[in-house]
Amino acid sequence: MAHSLVREHGQLLNDLGSGTVKMNIVVNTKTGETDHSVLTELPPEEAFESFAARVRPFLMSKEPVYWALVLDALEALLSEETLAELVDIEGLRAHWSNVVEGSQVAHAYYVVTDKGKLTDIQLANLWLNSDALHTQIIQSEVGKSLSLNQRYQAAASVYARIGACANNTLYLISHLVNEGLLELDPSVFTAPVTADTHVEIPGKVKIYSAEVGAELPADLSNLDPEVWKPIHEDIELLTGAEDAEES
Repeated sequence: MAHSLVREHGQLLNDLGSGTVKMNIVVNTKTGETDHSVLTELPPEEAFESFAARVRPFLMSKEPVYWALVLDALEALLSEETLAELVDIEGLRAHWSNVVEGSQVAHAYYVVTDKGKLTDIQLANLWLNSDALHTQIIQSEVGKSLSLNQRYQAAASVYARIGACANNTLYLISHLVNEGLLELDPSVFTAPVTADTHVEIPGKVKIYSAEVGAELPADLSNLDPEVWKPIHEDIELLTGAEDAEES
């Protein structure tokens, strides 16, 4: 998956997806007192918002990359022999379904308060819809009683698992294509999915300047030289002399 979090924090995402946590247990052998703590490391939230936004279309039935539609297409394109001997399409469906469908059953844990309880999936949805991609007001009392940190912790684990599903499905499709068992347009693997941060207008460019308020020309091949100057001839603009005089 072409995302900076996968490249730079791949192991962290794997740990989140598998539910790995660190436990610190301290026992005072003299007094018998104990101290237990659980630590979960999370990726930077802003970067994870981007990750969740990239993963979200796989969960939306109206999107062409909705997970069930992808698996339907994969099943239709593969031969009966490949499906029988290599690709367990029903097992793949079951795995996706377990990860993405339903919110009443927890992936890993429930949070229980005196206001009620929520699954980690419900908490993740609150983060997505109230903190990250949307600004919906949290309505439930139990939801209001839980913090942003608790919502984000749940979301990080839930969406890491969904991302792992998407990544593993991509690996499977890539393997099938490489083995000649599946034919796809090569552009699906080469089309850009992230924009460049350095953009230069292609071809030969000419730059002109004019006074603020000048009427835009209708014919670029016949500019009025009294109004439009080649940028290299506009000394005041290039040196900032006019701005300096005004200040």
